[in-house]
Amino acid sequence: MTDAPKPFSDQYATLESLRALAEKWNGSPPMRHFGARLEFLRLDRVRAVIDPLEPYHRGGMGTDAVSGVVLAGLFDLTIGIVGWLARPDARTGTVNLAMSFMRPTRGDRVAAESRLIRAGVNLIFASAVILDGAGEVTARCDGTCAVVLGKPRGFELPQKVPDSPGV
Repeated sequence: MTDAPKPFSDQYATLESLRALAEKWNGSPPMRHFGARLEFLRLDRVRAVIDPLEPYHRGGMGTDAVSGVVLAGLFDLTIGIVGWLARPDARTGTVNLAMSFMRPTRGDRVAAESRLIRAGVNLIFASAVILDGAGEVTARCDGTCAVVLGKPRGFELPQKVPDSPGV
């Protein structure tokens, strides 16, 4: 017997709301520059995909494997979004990533998938995996996001995801 997937928060309780969020994020200049896109296939997972991998994504260990910098970026992206989704009422940011690279990540695409472990008052814990082109796990990560209530002095906090040009 398995439990039904639990949404990250009431604000993002449907796949439709998560996919609308992904559409905005995917249109942002940083995401387009990185070559990644968010996908939501489940209520309880954040998935980021780079497909196809470009030459600038490669070079890990002097080979055609995906660079560790790219993999670390995918971990930060997906774990950070888990924090963001778990606490849409506050600002959150990744404060720790503990990564283990088990073997080179190869193929024409790469995906990172993160899930919420626990959301507390001040900290959010998440875990993630990297999947290579064959769908095999090549790396794992445990991450922590900090929760900051309120807004910084002299800074007008925009909507969580501002509309990007052309979106």
